This record gives sequence, C-alpha cells and structure tokens, in this order.
Amino acid sequence: MGTDISEIDLINIQHFTDRVISLAEYRLQLQEYLHSKMDSCAPNLSTLIGDAVGARLISHAGSLTNLAKYPASTIQILGAEKALFQSTQHSWQHSKIWSYFSLFLHSEGCTKK
Repeated sequence: MGTDISEIDLINIQHFTDRVISLAEYRLQLQEYLHSKMDSCAPNLSTLIGDAVGARLISHAGSLTNLAKYPASTIQILGAEKALFQSTQHSWQHSKIWSYFSLFLHSEGCTKK
C-alpha cells in the first residue's frame, strides 16, 4: 500500500527532520538561558510561578520594578487580559473581572494624558 519515496522527497524529509531537531535543541538552550536569568534577577517570582510566566509578566509590566508596584488585582488582570478580549470579540459571557479591567483601562488612560 502506498508508493516508494523518491530520492528528492527523502532528502527534503531529512532536511526537515534535521531542522526540527535543531529547533528543539535551540528551545532547550533558550529555556536554560531564561532559567538562569530569572534565577539571577527574580528568584522568588521564578519559584512561585515559573520562569516563562514570570518573564511574560515582567515584559507585560515593563520592568520588574513596575511589576512590584502593581497590586495583586492588577497582576490578575494582566494574566486574564487575553481571555477578556476574546470574550468581548466573540460576545461570550465574561466574568466579573471585566468591570475591574475596564476600570483599570480608564484609570491608565487618564493618567497617560
């Protein structure tokens, strides 16, 4: 059942698998790099929520100092922002946190003027 693989197809498959393997190795290197950086600059955050999530929160807040200044409710909103916007775009029923998020947006918009 099926046909034989041509020489060109076999070469392309080999190149593709080599690329996938190299990308997987690169991803591991990036994870190790992120782990070392998070352990040096934010070890408590890294331990509590993990390296990747901590780095995303720091990036979203702008800096570790800005993230430290946010109250817990704002950090919760930063984490739920994607779900909140998806619920508004698809007119899903959104949670009560949406009112907090809209208040946060209005207060941030007023202070940036």
